[in-house]
Amino acid sequence: MVSNTNSDYLPAARENEFLPPISRWTTYGGLFILFVLGLSVPVASVAKYKVTVKGQAVVRPAGELRLVQANAEGQIMQIYVKGNQVVKKGDAIATIDDSRLQTKKNQLQTSNYQARLQLAQITAQIRSLDNQILAEQERNKRTIASVKAELQGHNRAYQEKKVTTVTEYQEADANVKIAQEELSTAEAQLKSARSNLGAVQATLGAAKSKHNRYKSIAHEGALSKDQYEEALLSVKQQEQAVEAQKAVVEAQEKTIARMKQAVEVAIARRQRTQVTLNPSNSEVAIATERIAQEKAVGEVSQATLEKERQALTNQKIEIQKQLDRDNRELKQLEIDLSQTNITATADGIISKLNLRNSGQTVRMGEEIAQIVPDNAPLIVKTAIEPEAKSKVKVGQKVQMRVSACPYPEYGTLNGKVKAISPDAVNRQVNNDGTNSNSPPVAAAFYEITVEPETLNIGNRAKKCQIQLGMDGRADIITREETVLQFFLRQARLISDL
Repeated sequence: MVSNTNSDYLPAARENEFLPPISRWTTYGGLFILFVLGLSVPVASVAKYKVTVKGQAVVRPAGELRLVQANAEGQIMQIYVKGNQVVKKGDAIATIDDSRLQTKKNQLQTSNYQARLQLAQITAQIRSLDNQILAEQERNKRTIASVKAELQGHNRAYQEKKVTTVTEYQEADANVKIAQEELSTAEAQLKSARSNLGAVQATLGAAKSKHNRYKSIAHEGALSKDQYEEALLSVKQQEQAVEAQKAVVEAQEKTIARMKQAVEVAIARRQRTQVTLNPSNSEVAIATERIAQEKAVGEVSQATLEKERQALTNQKIEIQKQLDRDNRELKQLEIDLSQTNITATADGIISKLNLRNSGQTVRMGEEIAQIVPDNAPLIVKTAIEPEAKSKVKVGQKVQMRVSACPYPEYGTLNGKVKAISPDAVNRQVNNDGTNSNSPPVAAAFYEITVEPETLNIGNRAKKCQIQLGMDGRADIITREETVLQFFLRQARLISDL
């Protein structure tokens, strides 16, 4: 390429020859700017501004929401409430089909009634058996007392008879001895009478001999008639004496014979009384056996009645156990039936209702609704990015711009950081794709709990009441620094420390 310069023909120009002349206003303006820039350095080193961490915020109640859960499994029969409806604690929210429980309850009530009837009948039977046992005991007691009285009478009669027979034996023995003594006396008297008879007969022989001598002599006339007659009279007297003595002997022999019979009778009577000397105590033994028999009969009868009573008692215990089981099951059924009524767990507003229509099947423990309690203090839950968590501290001031209360008209809601979640929270998405407990942010965030200073913002003429569910943007004031520090930090001339 050929360059054709013609410097020799054109004069050289200087740079300042192309600039327009500086006007007076430009000079003044430059001086003013220089003054402002010079003044901005001390102002920037003094003027402060607030360093904030921004996050999405939502107004929530302090504490957890009151959950309403299904306490039973089944189909929903009727729904009584709607979302955002004000409810009181115990108000019905929905009912679950309880026809199966009602049928079981009716069956248990019928079984319970029959068991009570059986229990009453068995109780009456036991009472009747108790009366029979008492009557049997009384009858057995009286029978034994009667037999004992008979035994006592027989025993007394036996003792009396025993004493009587001994006495009779002793009397008979004494009679035998007396009769024997009398017989011995009579025999001695008979012996004496016979001796006397012999003597009288000897005297008679002597008298006869004398009479015979006197008779021959009297014939001869040698003896007087008087002597002879005296000898004859003596013979006759002796003959009479012999006859008399014979009569005495005969009488004595008869007496001895009679006494021998009396002795034999006395001996026979003694033998008879000796036989009855040990009287039979069979009546006493019979009465004793009757007592034992009555006792045995009473014990057998009482044992039979006691066995029947024990059987009835065992049956009563089993029925009572069954009745207790039925009562416990009835109580549990009442609890289950009461649990088919889904009721509000607290006073407040239903923020979420998971029931769509009747006939919906729910499981035990399934969440039915969420209730925001009345008079629950409101807090602001703010979600910040994980990298900003280190800048936030408890007690830092917070300014929240509420979407429902425009900032130009009402200003900001002031508060302070009350709590910081120790770990990042993963966003929980509901079935409808929204999260009712946390503001809409990224999948992971730190949740900051902010305690508002007041629940209304604005001025006296115009105020906005903070209500549950309002959202907006929260600015957490982490620190204050000068403008100069900001520029130096942005220029990496200083750090955040």
